[in-house]
Amino acid sequence: MMNIAIFSFTKNGSCLNVRLMDILKQNNILSYTLPKYMIDDRMTALINLKETVEAHFTDDAIIFIGATGIAIRSISPYVKDKFSDPAVLVIDELGRYVIPLLSGHVGGANELAEYIGGAINATPVITTATDINGVFAVDVFAKKYNLIISSRKLAKDVSAALLDKEPVDIDSDIIEIDVSDIKKKLNPTDVKCELRVRITDKIYESNVLTLIPKSIYIGVGCKKDTDAKEMLDFVNEVFISSGIDIRAIKSIGSIDIKKNEKAINELAKSLSVPFLTFSKEELNAVEGEFNESEFVRNTVGVGNVCERAVLIQCKKLTLGKIARGGMTIAIGRD
Repeated sequence: MMNIAIFSFTKNGSCLNVRLMDILKQNNILSYTLPKYMIDDRMTALINLKETVEAHFTDDAIIFIGATGIAIRSISPYVKDKFSDPAVLVIDELGRYVIPLLSGHVGGANELAEYIGGAINATPVITTATDINGVFAVDVFAKKYNLIISSRKLAKDVSAALLDKEPVDIDSDIIEIDVSDIKKKLNPTDVKCELRVRITDKIYESNVLTLIPKSIYIGVGCKKDTDAKEMLDFVNEVFISSGIDIRAIKSIGSIDIKKNEKAINELAKSLSVPFLTFSKEELNAVEGEFNESEFVRNTVGVGNVCERAVLIQCKKLTLGKIARGGMTIAIGRD
């Protein structure tokens, strides 16, 4: 479900606004129009366009029914980049053309334009180079599979090379994501390529564009009032030494008595992942052989927190407990 704001400014635009509310009813819609054109109870009176657009710039999509100039002037103070901006579309008031104005790929504006165009019999005006040339788009692929793009610069270099009909090597370390057909298209003669793309949670050379799945789960433990920076440095060093990209972490787990531990909460915040906690009963119920500590067992009621916390979150423990300075970590993946 998307959060979508729709703006219209004329009588015809208001009628199309209502149509869009019905077409997109599976989403969370907020509809705005001028007070004199409010023809539906679901509409909200538009009083201050600039302030209202600002309030909705964290939404998934913003749709303007009217002139592109109105849209451009309205969004210009808030535009950052395609990785954080919402999808912004403009539709003329007669519903003839749907123009993805901003965040065509990552934000899904092109896809939304195609959907709306089909629903109202309008022409989507797609202008992104990879789309109109039928070229593989890194950002579209990454969005489809929920992958993190390791380098925006390398992603641009890959797109530029493909548009110039230069070969690019692509491969996947993730069994579930098969790119063999794409590989044949991007490098049909299988030559050595300057640009390489890897779908992986491993660390590669800095000149390789990696598309990183959230496939890694960690369990952690630490003594009370552990320094937050020390905790982050510890985890980062373990990931580097293990050859795993820290951006692949999907969640962090620990025992519930650590739910307010600053170091772990700061770690989760810095990695933008959830911090999950489990009771000692839940942790002790996990089956397997673990590197137990009698001291930890006597302190918290569980002989090994980090390894058990991993296996509650996923199926396979790939790195057993590593301890340093009162901190512990274990790593797993599905």
